Amino acid sequence: MTAAYSPPRDLPSKLRRRATQWQAAKPARLRFGEPILSVCFDDFPASAAENGAALLHRWRGGGTFFAAAGMEGEDGPCGMNFRAGQISDLIDQGHEVGCHTFDHADCAQRDAFDSLHSLAQNRDALAKMGAPAPQTLAYPYGETCAELKAALPPRFQCARGVLPGLNRGKVDLAQLNAYALFGESWEARAHAALKRAAKQNAWMIAFTHDVSGAPSPWGTSEQDLDALLGAAHALGFSILPMSAALQRRIA
Repeated sequence: MTAAYSPPRDLPSKLRRRATQWQAAKPARLRFGEPILSVCFDDFPASAAENGAALLHRWRGGGTFFAAAGMEGEDGPCGMNFRAGQISDLIDQGHEVGCHTFDHADCAQRDAFDSLHSLAQNRDALAKMGAPAPQTLAYPYGETCAELKAALPPRFQCARGVLPGLNRGKVDLAQLNAYALFGESWEARAHAALKRAAKQNAWMIAFTHDVSGAPSPWGTSEQDLDALLGAAHALGFSILPMSAALQRRIA
């Protein structure tokens, strides 16, 4: 099993992280005529393709499954990772397969050129599994750098980090905000954000990893994910993959 990695949290790393977030590489203004929820599954474990996709189907929604092709078939901290055959299955079901780099390395701790090489390697590997070129990116561990962000606009419609917040008004499409569906008190934060997004017609992005009855510390139970999707449905959200959500923006 691959051991869990945690990005450095020392003061210089925190300052670099904040500076990177402040440097918008793809500034935009987003306005929507409805509230939108995009649920993302990072890495993604096989349980997400099975249980997460089934729950999205129940609520007539689609999700974004971020794949790091180098992790395919491996047993990781969130359980067994996806199988190659699940890629085409998800696409056939109307979901999106996004890019999570090939090797799932911390992009803030290496040269941007190495990260770009990993993105291209992942694109080619996913193509062999039946996926079109990914239009969306999730930075592994939410970590990136200004140089990588600046190189992304021609390659992806948007990229996602892990800083909580709604996506409405002035945003950086190279580092969109997202809410974690795991960790202490995540349910209260996510449901409160849903209510704010409903009032503002905002785009809420949420992310998790595995989905099961006994999730990992980075995963979500089927019951809790079902409750979130049900609440979004009751509030009038469209539940869409990230690239489809962007197409709903009002110019």
